[in-house]
Amino acid sequence: MREAISAIKQCLKPHLPYLAVLGLVTLLAGLPLFQFKIMHGHDSLGYLPRSIEFYQGLSSGQVFPRWAADFAYGYGEPTINFNPPVVYYLTAFFHVVGFSFVGAQNLTLFAILVLAGLGMYLLAGQVFGPRGGLVSAVAYLFAPYLLVSLYVRYALADFAAFAFIPFAFWGVYRYTTAGGYWRLLIGALSTALLLLSSSSVSLITFPALLLLFVTILYFERRGRESWLIPAFARGLWLLLLGLGLSAFSWLPALAEKEFVQLYRRSEGYYDFHNHFLYIQQLIFPHWGYGISGPGSGDGMNFAIGPIHLLLVAASLWVIWRTVSNPGQGGFLVLFFVSVSLLAGFFTIGASGFIWERLSFLHLMQFPWRFLSVITVSTAFVSGSLFLISFRSDKRLANGLMWALIIALAAAGYPHAKPQGFLAVTDASVSPSTIAATIWLSERQLEPIWVKQLPFGPAAERLTFIEGEGQVLTSKVTPTYYDFVTESTEATRM
Repeated sequence: MREAISAIKQCLKPHLPYLAVLGLVTLLAGLPLFQFKIMHGHDSLGYLPRSIEFYQGLSSGQVFPRWAADFAYGYGEPTINFNPPVVYYLTAFFHVVGFSFVGAQNLTLFAILVLAGLGMYLLAGQVFGPRGGLVSAVAYLFAPYLLVSLYVRYALADFAAFAFIPFAFWGVYRYTTAGGYWRLLIGALSTALLLLSSSSVSLITFPALLLLFVTILYFERRGRESWLIPAFARGLWLLLLGLGLSAFSWLPALAEKEFVQLYRRSEGYYDFHNHFLYIQQLIFPHWGYGISGPGSGDGMNFAIGPIHLLLVAASLWVIWRTVSNPGQGGFLVLFFVSVSLLAGFFTIGASGFIWERLSFLHLMQFPWRFLSVITVSTAFVSGSLFLISFRSDKRLANGLMWALIIALAAAGYPHAKPQGFLAVTDASVSPSTIAATIWLSERQLEPIWVKQLPFGPAAERLTFIEGEGQVLTSKVTPTYYDFVTESTEATRM
């Protein structure tokens, strides 16, 4: 054990200065979270009630809560069954150790930022070295769409996925090429956690993981025919294991989607036709706290980022210099640039014919959600200059690193803040408060058997509609009702 700890220390030692800088950058990107208030955003009021209901389920002994018992005026709704649980598990953890739900949610978001930075440092540092890894991590933390997801949309599920995507890509790359149980562990767990974070982002990113797997087999196969079959088996096993570990969440949701009204998620405002981007929106920044809508006059930013785009352009030189030598990792730069272009195509109206034919994309609602994989890809590529440049001159390498870090931070930091904060406390969103309000997910998760929406909270959990009787004893949990009643005539309850 002592030898293992010593080995870990030796491994981490050369990275400590870079990790210290990364820690400071992460703190800058997440500074508003330490006000421990609910930030103003598009979905600000959606996550706290679900977190509280999730915690109630855990407290009643459920390991995998699925039912929000207090939603819909206390009649309940299967909201949690159709919302991936990572954010809610993390919030519950921080609440258990002593923080309010509001504080726990903010700490959850900061933990996601920390993991996102570390994941990108690991992924990019594997290929570009620690300087390139640090630049890529800073590019990731200050990527415009990542900041939009947190500070404008407050889309915590989509935001949570950013923590695990880099680890999943790293796991697929390293385990497929070299094996190793700890690489399998990191890769499979990260893939599972990605699937447990956001259904929409997973739908985009999992195919990208498959594409990386195929790309690795193609570029690394040359002269290594005996390596190909074991590598294929390793990569496939990792992805299947990730799917299996997360199946407790996505499998029930998939099996039971016909029992709710998910079709409403692609109607009206949420019709994907209303949310295609124009190419200029991907290039020219337009920061705002408004919403998405038809046309190019959206109230929120969809630009990739000018510095990110310049570094992507510079990466083309890196690709030209290195792609013929798989051992250098240049094919990964080519892969991520290609993924960015492909994902960019899916954000614009020209891809509409594909969206029309692939009905599962409709539930994604917003084509610009493909910016999630663009964000990961362009951040990774941002460190690619260190793959071939300044290896013999540390002074120039450090100068370039600091110049890029300062430029990326200066461009992103002004936007690392919400429009404001809401006066929401735990008391204002307690289970009893939730049960006193409708709290419906715009009827998207309303069971199909509901014939009439409740007009208000039920006076009692069990009501005699016809005849007379009394409830002698009752036991109520978030998922279980047990009543003993007494009546002297036929009754309907």
